[in-house]
Amino acid sequence: MKFLKSSLVLCLATVPALSHAETIKLLIQEFAPFTHTDVRSGEIQGALTEKIQEILRRAGDNYTISSTSLARGLNSTLNDDNTCLFGFRRTPERENSYKWVGPLVTDNWVLYGRKTDTRVLKNFEDAKPYSIGSYKNAATGLQLHEQGYRIEFSNQDEDNPRLLINSRLDYWIVSESHGMAIAQQQGYANDIVRAIKWKSIELNMLCNIRMDKQRIELYNKINKELDNDGTMEKIMRKYGIK
Repeated sequence: MKFLKSSLVLCLATVPALSHAETIKLLIQEFAPFTHTDVRSGEIQGALTEKIQEILRRAGDNYTISSTSLARGLNSTLNDDNTCLFGFRRTPERENSYKWVGPLVTDNWVLYGRKTDTRVLKNFEDAKPYSIGSYKNAATGLQLHEQGYRIEFSNQDEDNPRLLINSRLDYWIVSESHGMAIAQQQGYANDIVRAIKWKSIELNMLCNIRMDKQRIELYNKINKELDNDGTMEKIMRKYGIK
């Protein structure tokens, strides 16, 4: 009896708290400079990409990573085990449908306008009478729409700089860093200007609700370590994010 008890204790002691056999499926939306696919190499890069990769490396987890649309990413993360989508707001509508890691980074969201526009917004509410560009399923656009703002939803955020410059929109609500990255890529960087800041928004990783609680806790622990040991600051500087 004593031998059996000792053997049981030994077996339990050697069982790992987490099984690392599963491969974590990571998903991103194209959201440079935070998450994006390099057009030349096809490699998925970005400040948040590197942070999440380091979190999983320190956790000892294997992973795959691919780019998808927001709608498909949310649906896959909702239904598929061991799946996570990162670089997104933690909203009341999403809160109970996923498990969360973060905040990963704080990002400023602004209204961009045309540089030739002479209007001056003294506060964000001054933009309420004007058309503001967002895109389908974007949490920010949906929230502002509910608050009575005139939101125009394009199929993708990349459509909005052209619509803004061509006066199809009065303003464009977007992450300041991401918006400028899109504008630079499309050749509109010198034609737009920040009209006013809306707010600072925390970006997170959302994971399938069935993901092991201990794994989520470990990811959150490592996320804080990366903020405290200077790793994330170095990554942000690498991508030119203040």
